[in-house]
Amino acid sequence: MVMYLYGGPKHRSPRSATKDPRAKLSNHDWTSESIDVATPSHGAGDCVDFWREIILRLFADVEIGAVGNPDFFGKVKSQKCDLLRISDVSAAAQAVNRRHLQPRSHDEDKYFAVLMLQGTESLEQDGNRTIIGPGDFAVYDATRPHQLSFTEDWRQIIVSVPRASLDQRVMNMERRIATRVSTDTPTGRVMRMFLQSIAGQIGQFTAAEMSSLSEAATNIITLAMGDLHPLDAEHSKCKTLTLMRVKMFVNDHLRDPTLGVSQVTCALGLSSRYVNRLFEAEGLSLMRYVLRRRLERCAMDLVSPSQAARRISDIAFAWGFNDLSHFGRAFRETHGYSPSEWRESAGRGIG
Repeated sequence: MVMYLYGGPKHRSPRSATKDPRAKLSNHDWTSESIDVATPSHGAGDCVDFWREIILRLFADVEIGAVGNPDFFGKVKSQKCDLLRISDVSAAAQAVNRRHLQPRSHDEDKYFAVLMLQGTESLEQDGNRTIIGPGDFAVYDATRPHQLSFTEDWRQIIVSVPRASLDQRVMNMERRIATRVSTDTPTGRVMRMFLQSIAGQIGQFTAAEMSSLSEAATNIITLAMGDLHPLDAEHSKCKTLTLMRVKMFVNDHLRDPTLGVSQVTCALGLSSRYVNRLFEAEGLSLMRYVLRRRLERCAMDLVSPSQAARRISDIAFAWGFNDLSHFGRAFRETHGYSPSEWRESAGRGIG
């Protein structure tokens, strides 16, 4: 029999403070960039309860189902920066179910890119279903309903990437959810080795190193997703990969206020007409894409605890804006809030 454990305190049986797993969890600093946490070594019920709390705090609000197993365990080793979180996760057999339709906050608005290391995972989302085993890779949307099933002990690397980061890099991202990606391709092998190397050093990177590695991780995941399958005749594999090259160049130079069409086309040897045609399917031009990416990075910094002491103007200038009035108008048009309201919303859970 599978038992589901639902969310907050109202669903829990009364228990003493010494038996409540949340009392043990309170000893952890969940705002830390580096986390290393595991379930207690005894008490199956408490272990599953404890595990759900870990998943809630680090990943998403889900239901956890576990067969009565006296040896149930779960552990997470994780490091994050403003761009993403990378985690080495292992646990016993279980089922995971997310019913919620909206993220609780900006921090939960993620894709989970999963590299399986041990065991198998059945993943269902948006009508897609796939099974991944050791060496396989898949991506799903953490904010939308999904079901995961692990029938044995398992281990995987989870890369939590802001949803907008992949949406704006990968064309038709919604078509690639819950689809198995083999890492036997040249790009897949590079991605697998890269992610495993980072996971093996979790907790040892400086904040600056983690930020640089995160950009690289997002880019290599983008390339791996681009190799998943051809889209259609109009957007051939060649065009898709060229568009990725353009987006990667833009993302590497967002802080440059002089970034423009001529700089991109000269660097990549493309015509401005061709570059803008690549963006047509997404309803954008090159410079509209640049604006959206800058606004996204500003939005992330405005709600980041590590950036709380910085002025809004400093954040805007750091991401290539040179006109604060234009920045304010564009930000409100995109996010529905002024930059200052957006920053304040982080504390109120608006997202």
